[in-house]
Amino acid sequence: MKALALLLFVLFFVQENVPYKSNDEFELKIDLQFKQRPASDQNTVELDRRTLPNSGMKAPYLYLNLLVTKPDLKETRVKVTDNKGKVLLSRKFDPSILIKLDLGFTDDLKDRVSAHQFVVTFMTKDKVATSKVEVFFEEDGTYLVNGEKRGRV
Repeated sequence: MKALALLLFVLFFVQENVPYKSNDEFELKIDLQFKQRPASDQNTVELDRRTLPNSGMKAPYLYLNLLVTKPDLKETRVKVTDNKGKVLLSRKFDPSILIKLDLGFTDDLKDRVSAHQFVVTFMTKDKVATSKVEVFFEEDGTYLVNGEKRGRV
């Protein structure tokens, strides 16, 4: 019985420690565009909207472009998840293809309305994680890549 309890503890509370992909192995570029917010439902009231949909103003909208410059041949799959548990991408990995992530409006990232942390995990064909790139947005707009401050949106 104690062995079973120990096994359950290890399975649920010990996370596998996947190393960060080295900075010289990838390029991560911010693509900041300005987009009109979609019109909201007429039956709802939004009290904390920074850019009103009918004002004609556009709000900053964020895309991330990730390119692996030094591919590892054993990494044949890629999976992108956010801090809300949503899988944004899961497919075979081709190092020649740009991974473009649609992150949404920057105000939503900062205000925690949408996800604010994204993890790109590279895996073997057996789906064993080998490395990762982690992007985290703080509430002031500062973003960190693999724990290192990179800039502000």
